[in-house]
Amino acid sequence: MPTLNNRKLSYGELIVLLALMTSLGALTIDLQLPAMPLILQSFGLTDANQQQWMITAYMFGFAGAQIFYGPISDSFGRKPVLVFGLSVYVLASVACLMADSYWQFLLARGMQGIGAAAARIMVNAITRDFFQGNEMAKVTSLVMLIFIMVPVFAPVLGSGLLLLGEWHLILWVYVCFGLLVMLWSLIRLPESLAAKNKKPLRLKQIKVAFKQVISEPLSMTFAVISGVIFAGFMAYLNAAEQIYSQIYDAKQQFPYLFGGIALFFGLAAFINAKIVMRFGAMKVTYYGMLVLLLANIVSFSLVMVFAGIPPLWLFVLMMASINVCIGLAYGNLMAIAMLPLGHIAGMAASVIGTISTILAASIGIFISQQLEQTLTPIMLGFFITSLVAFTLVYYFRHHPTEELSVEMSELDKTPVK
Repeated sequence: MPTLNNRKLSYGELIVLLALMTSLGALTIDLQLPAMPLILQSFGLTDANQQQWMITAYMFGFAGAQIFYGPISDSFGRKPVLVFGLSVYVLASVACLMADSYWQFLLARGMQGIGAAAARIMVNAITRDFFQGNEMAKVTSLVMLIFIMVPVFAPVLGSGLLLLGEWHLILWVYVCFGLLVMLWSLIRLPESLAAKNKKPLRLKQIKVAFKQVISEPLSMTFAVISGVIFAGFMAYLNAAEQIYSQIYDAKQQFPYLFGGIALFFGLAAFINAKIVMRFGAMKVTYYGMLVLLLANIVSFSLVMVFAGIPPLWLFVLMMASINVCIGLAYGNLMAIAMLPLGHIAGMAASVIGTISTILAASIGIFISQQLEQTLTPIMLGFFITSLVAFTLVYYFRHHPTEELSVEMSELDKTPVK
């Protein structure tokens, strides 16, 4: 089997393991979607919009922790940080099982996010350690192709678990999955950060690296684009169970409709992996964002025509088209943002991830909390976020990412002093 840098982990196994790390977040959100009303009721609450905080609490914990993992991993390596974060995730999942109140449950959910953030950041840093430019975009898309199976099947699995027992069974899945990824990483994953590139954990150097990241226009712009474009999707994710169960009275069909729509994201990720090496990450992203904006203009117009509640089949079609466009661009956004910063990949992944996630979670919960009886707030949110994202991509559409990739491949060979 092919190996990476003469190490024992094959290319294929690395892709699968990175996909499992990436899947941790999606599993923690999507598996419990069918159980959210039951969880809310078990704590004596009745306002459906309060269940959205189960997702947002996780996302805020996820966002807040990212900034620390990157710099620490630049000093101690990716693997120790990954194993630490997965340990926190497993313990937090146990804490969810033991929660006596909704606020304790939300606190434990936030801790799950803190633990899972290590996996997400290390995925970006490990991928950047091994790959760059369009090749990184290809690997990211392949990881996303496997990862997308989680939102496709997780709600169905969650519904199945509810048939077997109470919603606490879902939390036990979190514990077991976290342990699986942790043990696999501990046993099989080589350290991707070369010894010569490790940096002492010094405040001065952290400040220097941080300033390098936030002063890079391309990276900061695409961090914002990633957060803004995902904010619309976060609003949909927060409110998905309510939309299908309450607005459309399709509670039984919800897991299948949600998973079916997610397949279109996976299809787009597969297409992106095939075309990004030929056309370049920037061009694919630009046209993906353009089509997304057009799709959202049409979708919002149709929602207004149907007084906020289009037929279910039409709404599913809208969401499928939106998922295709986001799937085409999402893997490329991080690759472009990371492109100038391979020599400080850990710090870059942390800062970019923090900015992106905070924007997505904050804007997403603001949009979804407006949900009442129609889809108007959700589709308006999709339209506005896609307009902002496209405007920013349009400004950078001619940025010479191919030349920058070559320059950075040379810079990566020399450690930062």
